[in-house]
Amino acid sequence: MKLGSLLFGLVLLVGCGGDHFKVGIILPMTGNNATFGEESWNGLQLALDDLKAQGVEFDLKLKDEKSDPQTANVQTKTLIENEGVHVILGSVASSSTLQIMLVAKEAGIPVITPASTNDTLTEKGGPLASRICFNDTFQGAVLANFALNEGWKRGVAVVDRAQVYSTGLAENIRKGFEAGGGTLAVEYYSSGDTDFANTIQNVANQKPQVIFFSGYYPEGGVMIRQAGDKWKGVPLVGGDGFDSPELPKLVGDTNAAIFLSSHFAADAPDPMVQDFAKRYEKRFGAPPGAMAGLGYDVLLVLADAVKRCKDPKDPEALGKAIAATKYKGITGLMDLATPDRTPMKDAVIVRVEGGLKFHRVVPAAK
Repeated sequence: MKLGSLLFGLVLLVGCGGDHFKVGIILPMTGNNATFGEESWNGLQLALDDLKAQGVEFDLKLKDEKSDPQTANVQTKTLIENEGVHVILGSVASSSTLQIMLVAKEAGIPVITPASTNDTLTEKGGPLASRICFNDTFQGAVLANFALNEGWKRGVAVVDRAQVYSTGLAENIRKGFEAGGGTLAVEYYSSGDTDFANTIQNVANQKPQVIFFSGYYPEGGVMIRQAGDKWKGVPLVGGDGFDSPELPKLVGDTNAAIFLSSHFAADAPDPMVQDFAKRYEKRFGAPPGAMAGLGYDVLLVLADAVKRCKDPKDPEALGKAIAATKYKGITGLMDLATPDRTPMKDAVIVRVEGGLKFHRVVPAAK
């Protein structure tokens, strides 16, 4: 669908009389996952510019959840009770998004997360909760199969016990890896840890052929740097929580082969992606990561739902319109007409080589 056709008829719905459609945005603009929030917000701003160019006005109200689930809970209440938002977009980390969805469910407000992959989110969030990204059942299978296809059968999963994203993704990796004949041990750490000596040594003692990292880039990058020669020659495979431009900086000068699954790669050979990447880099001075792409897409998915909704300020009506969305964006086809409003999308395998480099596409589960 072209943007122009999407916007036809939308102006009168959301852009007249100064009574703009209020969109709450909750992202980690500070804290451990700040680059996720910054990239998402950049993508949202670029999408808003595209909408404004056609005369459409969304009133975006950004709140910082500070990479903290309890703050996400409080900010959701603020947006609903004080700002009167009609819908909420956010967040990135699944632990924070769960809090957003639970509060919004109680208030009867629709939520779309651009990037949270934990399997249970939309079920716990109720019928007004949706996402535009794949879930961890699919992502776990992608990572497990990638490792198995490389011939790596003995693995260790390094898991952040404090994050529902991490524990859920690790369980899905385990299922896929063991089903394919692999064996998987587990070692734990917690968000905010800075000294990983024990975890690093425990992993090394098991002499794995592959290390799965089920967590986020701040701890992951530091852990890989600290591991040094203890993990020498062992490939590392992470999920989309690794997808940040900060990861190569945190890892430093390493010869480790590092791969991750993600939703988008700025250097992918797709004209739609390349056009977005050029526009983004011109505006913000750096290539976009996956969160930028998802941030861009989530606002256009919302706009598409608003266009089709007779009364977008009616939460039930808007929720139904969102759940009926089928939209082709830069991160792929987003068909939310599934039982849990989770699209079946392609994944992208990215390799860390002085930056984040496109490796290959993994087709969506059917």
